[in-house]
Amino acid sequence: MELKHILLEKDGPVATITFNRPDRMNCISVETVPSLLQALHAVEQDESVRVLVMTGAGPRAFCSGADIADMVRRSPDEVRRIVEMYLDYIRAIRDLPVPVVAKVNGVAAGGGVCTALACDVRVASDQARFGFVFVNVGLAGADMGATYFLPRVVGLGKATELLYGGEVIDAQEAFRIGLVNRVVPHAELDHAVDDYARKLAAGPPLGLRMTKRALNGALDRTRDAAFDLETYVQTLCILSEDHLEGAAAFREKRAPRYTGR
Repeated sequence: MELKHILLEKDGPVATITFNRPDRMNCISVETVPSLLQALHAVEQDESVRVLVMTGAGPRAFCSGADIADMVRRSPDEVRRIVEMYLDYIRAIRDLPVPVVAKVNGVAAGGGVCTALACDVRVASDQARFGFVFVNVGLAGADMGATYFLPRVVGLGKATELLYGGEVIDAQEAFRIGLVNRVVPHAELDHAVDDYARKLAAGPPLGLRMTKRALNGALDRTRDAAFDLETYVQTLCILSEDHLEGAAAFREKRAPRYTGR
């Protein structure tokens, strides 16, 4: 698979997509996004993948956002298509049925922090930095799903402050407000994320997929509609072979052998 500035690798049940422009702080461009969509589609089609990790090449950046070289005068129709393409990319991350973990190894700004936000779990190096910097270049903070996901993660008040101010915050502040799930020493990031991803990959594939589906669905449903979705996904899981295996393993005090059926 030929990808532009993107690496797609697989190690057993864990796939990794890496932004691969370390000399440019792993920025993304209108040429990169189709490759990201292609890589995400490949992960979705590979039934052996149980977890996806997204990260950046090199020690400096996860992803610094859009390539400044792309910020030129364009026609209204062209601009709209580009904005929609970036949203298609964010939607593809969120709609991926398997858990997606952001391994934030450095700067995550603009589209980079929105990428991390679209992932299910964010694990950050203590050297990571986060900035919704759109307003700093005359843009709206309403970009790449930020106004949808950020208030749901950190609350409306803090989201408003971050999107209005365009300030960069450090990893500890990101953890304090709930933007990231974990912060680990930079030297331990690879091990910490690999260990976490493999623990997820060893879990029940159907159960995790249905959990993700229910969580995403609950964001846009009333209480009763969310309860209906929980009823559906949990009924499906209770009837699965994975549940029978998990219960048997618990009784027999052994590790379960999940198959995703």
